[in-house]
Amino acid sequence: MTYRILLVDDEAMTKRSLYKILTGANASYRIVGEASDGAEALQIARREQPHLIITDISMPVMDGIELIQRLREDGLDMDIIILSGYGEFEYAQEALRHGVVDYILKPMKQEQVTLLVEKRFDHFMKSRQTAIIKSQLIAPISSAAERIGHELWIANEPGMRKEMRSLSGLLDDTEFMQEERISLLRDAASLISNRLQPQFPHQAWELPYEGQSYGQASESFAAWLDKLLNEIRDKRNWGKRGVIQQAIDYIKTNFADSELNLEKVLAPLGISSTHFYHMLMEETGMSYIAYLTQIRMDHAKELLEHSDLKTYEVGQRCGYPDYPHFTKRFKRQVGLSPSEYRKNMQQA
Repeated sequence: MTYRILLVDDEAMTKRSLYKILTGANASYRIVGEASDGAEALQIARREQPHLIITDISMPVMDGIELIQRLREDGLDMDIIILSGYGEFEYAQEALRHGVVDYILKPMKQEQVTLLVEKRFDHFMKSRQTAIIKSQLIAPISSAAERIGHELWIANEPGMRKEMRSLSGLLDDTEFMQEERISLLRDAASLISNRLQPQFPHQAWELPYEGQSYGQASESFAAWLDKLLNEIRDKRNWGKRGVIQQAIDYIKTNFADSELNLEKVLAPLGISSTHFYHMLMEETGMSYIAYLTQIRMDHAKELLEHSDLKTYEVGQRCGYPDYPHFTKRFKRQVGLSPSEYRKNMQQA
């Protein structure tokens, strides 16, 4: 991985020394530009997007302080190390207030330069690794949040708690710092909230106060879900609509039946298809076909993620004996083919 560095100083000797020190210290370091003043450095930084800038404070045309201000105004947040002499301490302090990560006193010492740049390089590599892991978690966390929202909406407490454990497992298995885990938990809460909002206006999850540990944030998140579950039950008079609950239980038990049609579901209930349609829409926000498909796809995702069954066997167990039809339906619902989904889950 190349670590891109821009050198800025009006003294050619200083730039030559830095170039020699850095290119000899690590093969990953690449000097992407050299500038003699802040104005020239600003143009190079905009073009080259370096990871690190090492800049002098006192320069003609545009000094180091103004350069740092202009970089931040442009939204360029690369690391900056300043070079300063013993008589420039006040300037160095001002630079540090603008987000400079460290400073090097002139005359430079090779050990100090290599140590500071190595420290920033290590931080850069860790941040990059964190970004890679986070990108791999987006799909499974989004999927878990979608399932939690679904189980909440149908007031299925056991299902909700099962999906909560799945989400917690994803976050517990990461190497993230607790601030990053809390950030991912916020993302999941936002997805759940968006899933429910059209049908059930509610208050989004917020941390009671800043500075919580991940454990405290998880407890707050769980309490928020419990509150939503109770509000949904109260709003929809849950428990007094036994007929629709019987139908939902029947669908969940028999979804693997490839010939499960509405007539089979309604036969023991003694209600019309029109009445059932309205009740199901009120309870789940979905039609019969959409709800059955959702149940089947959720189960298919579970089998793809946690079993060694072949993809066509997964389809058969979810009510799709015709494998091409299963693949087409799964991709339309999930956005990935069954094989692609399994591969993504294995890499997460």
